[in-house]
Amino acid sequence: MFGLGRALPFVADAASYVCSFVSLLAMRSPFQQARERHPLRLRAELAEGFRFLWGQPFLRATALLYAVGNFTIPAFLFVVVVVARRDGFSGGAIGVLLAVFSACLLLGSLVSSLARRRFSVRAIVLAELYTGVAVLAFVVWPSVYVLVAALLPQAIVLPITDSVVIGRRIAITPDRLLGRVEAVRTTLARSAQPLGPLAAGLLLGSVSGRATVAVFGALSLGLAACGTASRALRTPPGLVELEV
Repeated sequence: MFGLGRALPFVADAASYVCSFVSLLAMRSPFQQARERHPLRLRAELAEGFRFLWGQPFLRATALLYAVGNFTIPAFLFVVVVVARRDGFSGGAIGVLLAVFSACLLLGSLVSSLARRRFSVRAIVLAELYTGVAVLAFVVWPSVYVLVAALLPQAIVLPITDSVVIGRRIAITPDRLLGRVEAVRTTLARSAQPLGPLAAGLLLGSVSGRATVAVFGALSLGLAACGTASRALRTPPGLVELEV
C-alpha cells in the first residue's frame, strides 16, 4: 500500500478502526455486572489491579512472558524489513513477506478451537515460546526467506495462545476488577513492544543482521526455558473449576 501511495496504509488502518467501532456499537450483550458507581480513584484502583494480578500465579507468569514476547517479535519483524531492504527487495516484496506472517496469524485463529480441544494450556504456551527459537536458523543460513519461514510457526501459535490465556484471565478476574487488572497487564505487556524494534535498530546499526538475530534468539531461548520451569504453567486454572 505504501508503494501505491503514502497515505493509503494510514487510510486503510483508520478504516479498520471504524469497522471495529461499528462492530462494538452493534453488540447488545451485557458484558459487565450491574454495580454502583464510585468516585474515580485512579492510583488506588490501579494499585488494586496490580495486587490482584501479582497475587495470581498464572496471571503474573503470562503477563511477564507476554511482556518479553512483545519485545522480541516486533524486533524480528523489523529485522525482516531491514535485511530484505539490504538485499534489494522492493517495498511490495517486503509487504508480501509480512503479509505471509499475517496470513499465518489468521490461520492460527481459525484452528485455535481445534488446538484448545487437543492440547493443554501449558503445551500451547510452550509451543509459542519454543517456536520463537526457530529464528536461530537465520544465524546458520542468513537469508531473509529463512528468517520469515522461521517466524511462521510462531505466527500460527500466537492467536491460539491468546485464546487460552485471555479466556482464563477473564475467568479468574472478578468483574469489578477486570478493567483495572487489564490496564495493569496491558501496561506491562505493551510497554516493551516499541522497545524491541528500537533495540534491533541500534544493533543493526553496529553489527550484522545475523548477530542481531542471535541476540534476540538467545533471549527467546531464555524465555522458553523460563516458561518450562514456571510452576504456574504446570498447573494452570481450568475453566471448569473456575466456573465452580
